[in-house]
Amino acid sequence: MDSKIIAKVVNAGKEYTAGDIKIVALKASTVELKAGELLLIIGPSGSGKTTLLSLFGCVLYPSFGEVWIDDVQVNNLSESKLAELRLNKIGFIFQRFNLIAPLTALENVMMPLLLQGKAESHAKVEATAALVKVGMGDRMKNLSNDLSGGQQQRVAIARALVTNPEMMLCDEPTASLDLASAGIVMRELKELAKQGKAVAVVTHDTRLRPFADRIVYVLDGGISDTPVEEVIALK
Repeated sequence: MDSKIIAKVVNAGKEYTAGDIKIVALKASTVELKAGELLLIIGPSGSGKTTLLSLFGCVLYPSFGEVWIDDVQVNNLSESKLAELRLNKIGFIFQRFNLIAPLTALENVMMPLLLQGKAESHAKVEATAALVKVGMGDRMKNLSNDLSGGQQQRVAIARALVTNPEMMLCDEPTASLDLASAGIVMRELKELAKQGKAVAVVTHDTRLRPFADRIVYVLDGGISDTPVEEVIALK
């Protein structure tokens, strides 16, 4: 298995100030994302796990510490450079799918390619292949509102996949799915990791642990190797 480090946060964290009050969203944390690996980031709501994912996704600047993507430190990159990095190197899968309602499944998946400046004919071919890959080849002309939750999630995976990013970041991708659909999504993400992607999945659902190659736990803004439920039990 390829163990290349695709991204890492090094002693990085995030703080916010509200008046005289300092709010720590994530304490100093060091975590790596590796090619060929599915990393599960488990923690309860408000624990800091989504903040950690946002640092990896270059959505937030860290308040301190370093964030590296492919050996490039991104702390001081401009917003436009970060946007370019996100478009070309990172695939995002969100809990609520974030599909564009007036567009068909095919048009949703074509969108990242069009943003990259690719011709519409080329984008259509690649988006079609991505939808077929996730078993949605017969739903390409459907509007997102005409799809089930599990089908929308598959379209979201195809959209994240279509630019062939090195890293896939997933924020509670199974939260709104039944157990059977959640298993399908996780197996698809596991397969992506086997194909060499670095896949990180944020979740509060400890039932997903069997799919992970590695797990980090987040509680009260801090990183731990100890299962969250064991930490809570000790308090």
